[in-house]
Amino acid sequence: MINEIINLLPSSDLKAKIKATNYQFTESELLQIIYNYAPTFYEKLAMLEQFSTIASANVAALAKSYIEYEKNNFNRFMEESPGFVYELHIKETPDSHDECYICASYKAALVCIDRFYEEYASVDAKETEKTKYKITKRKIFFEQNKFDEDVYAECVLGVNKVILEISDFKASSDCELDTLCSECNEICPYRCDKLKFPCFACDYAIIKYLDHEEKEQFGVSICWDDKCDGLGEEFYVIPLDSPAIRENRFDDNFYEHQHIPLPLATIARIDELDEVMRKNYLAFVEYLKENRNSK
Repeated sequence: MINEIINLLPSSDLKAKIKATNYQFTESELLQIIYNYAPTFYEKLAMLEQFSTIASANVAALAKSYIEYEKNNFNRFMEESPGFVYELHIKETPDSHDECYICASYKAALVCIDRFYEEYASVDAKETEKTKYKITKRKIFFEQNKFDEDVYAECVLGVNKVILEISDFKASSDCELDTLCSECNEICPYRCDKLKFPCFACDYAIIKYLDHEEKEQFGVSICWDDKCDGLGEEFYVIPLDSPAIRENRFDDNFYEHQHIPLPLATIARIDELDEVMRKNYLAFVEYLKENRNSK
């Protein structure tokens, strides 16, 4: 099952590095890969269940805890409660206009998706491989209510309305332990053991990644750790479309950066950049090489 789990990682460059170095993950790390990178909700549950049958007792119990937590989130999201509505967002591509509709229930939101494509078939509205639907469960505010944030939960669906993930923003996370979730050994759905990978990018590499709108972006990877052991959780990336880089204000660039998890990054070739971005990248790298040691 190990190869199946490693294949969940989105980055082809990372998977190649894992194979080339024969990197071995612990049981706990394999569990975190499943939980964080399984592509759909039901695939996540199925793989967690399968892994729990072969893992050691502690890790198996943690996998079961994750399963119960996800199922509870699912049930609370689907439950039709008085005073709640479901806000549907439709984006056929990352660049598409965000179409928004208020629906009476989750099922009504699914029907609304079908009706949307029927209504706009004449203008060639259709799903693409990058289509996403976001359904937000919101509480309606009445005059007698105390103020409270109205977003209770959210469900993201992909092509064919397949559930990708469900987030419950009101799920209780009370804990009396004075321990970081990433350093705790308790069986708890909020436990998130640290997950490191073999690094596959050198200093000043061009990193390609998707932003929060799932649009492709490019950035410069910068390594700050002089005592790096060849492992890492994320890349420190300066986006090449940031104002500081576009305007060659390189002294300001460190305020505009992204932390990109290794599984979500790939190495880009310089010829993938347009002419302006390529020129700015070369100028920025030259500036870094001349000035980093003096800072």
